[in-house]
Amino acid sequence: MDRHDWRQAIHELPVFDTHTHLNMPGVPIPAQTFWDIAHYFWFLQELWSVGYPREAMDLPEGERIEAFVMAFNAARNTHWRRIVTRISHDLYAVPLVDTAGVCTVGAVRELDAGVRARAKESSWPKSVVDGLNIRSIAVNSLRDTPFPDLPGVAVAVPVWEDLEAWLARLVAAGDKTYVAAEARAAIGDRVAVLKGMGIRGMRVPGEVFEQVGKPAVALTDGGGLGERWQAEAFLAHATFEALSDHGMFAQLFLGIERDVTDRTSMAVNDPRRVTNVYPLFERYACDFELVMGSPQNNMDAAQAARIYPNAHVGGLWWYNFRKSTYDHALQVRVESVPASKSAIVASDARCIEWCYGKILLVKWVLADFLCDQVDRGWLSEDDALWVAREWLHDAAARRYV
Repeated sequence: MDRHDWRQAIHELPVFDTHTHLNMPGVPIPAQTFWDIAHYFWFLQELWSVGYPREAMDLPEGERIEAFVMAFNAARNTHWRRIVTRISHDLYAVPLVDTAGVCTVGAVRELDAGVRARAKESSWPKSVVDGLNIRSIAVNSLRDTPFPDLPGVAVAVPVWEDLEAWLARLVAAGDKTYVAAEARAAIGDRVAVLKGMGIRGMRVPGEVFEQVGKPAVALTDGGGLGERWQAEAFLAHATFEALSDHGMFAQLFLGIERDVTDRTSMAVNDPRRVTNVYPLFERYACDFELVMGSPQNNMDAAQAARIYPNAHVGGLWWYNFRKSTYDHALQVRVESVPASKSAIVASDARCIEWCYGKILLVKWVLADFLCDQVDRGWLSEDDALWVAREWLHDAAARRYV
């Protein structure tokens, strides 16, 4: 197959999107206006970087559109700009840029009208997911499931809703040992309920292991929990223990530090980030899915998945979701990680149109990568297609449902 054939073949394969923010309270599944697409955070940052005003929604719409057009045309080389253009073309049949690659005010207005019209159609979300064969989409809150107009698509990998309350109790408690025992019992009960509902895993906050390191990894008992980090570590360990008891998996998001500045979080490449948590893989029987936000830790996550039977690699997250980082991560994974232990899609989308756009980019990157692997003799066509099915859908489907 040539590159075009590979893109077509990968385009048709099913997809399991392992992380989104779809259907949050008050936020519809489909975009309601053009601005729900244009102001998606990852793209909005690029617009800000070339002068788009942070308070754009406070501007009269005409001024806002002019500001958008100026910023959009200034970012014409980026992948996110290219994906917004493809969302417009593929989903709404609107050419957002002309033959010279220039966006105009009229094109934005036409696209906005198309988005508003489609948002009223109950069949619209299904038509979007069908366009890329997106079978399942995961969220981290039970309250966000099921999805309206998308029966059977939503999958929950929930967080523990009572975590903050138990953290506060542990920090404030006089008798830490007693409250710690209560907390351990509470998370055990909650995990048992989720297991009974058919939930296969939970997202467990991993920031404490990044911020504190080995002392947090080693803290497992209920004594000396006066500081918040100690309580966070204890409850994470209690959750891993409960998940192990019930044969469920833990989803760990690693690589993003939340306090780089007051304004934003950022990917930080810590060379000990993954190796510091190796004891977790050895101590607990639950599977761990590592979703990385820091590009230089992709190799470390893959190495863990190669070594430990219960360590798996997930999709790329935050500033790790780029073609260059995907190229590197896919190369590392195809060399050393059995494909059945690797899921590659975590769109982090907030509307169904961005699920489409980000997964389209992943499919392009994957098709080109596998085409090169086959051309160079590293994989047969059959093996390459098997890898693609595992990475895009099957590995996640076996773990999540």
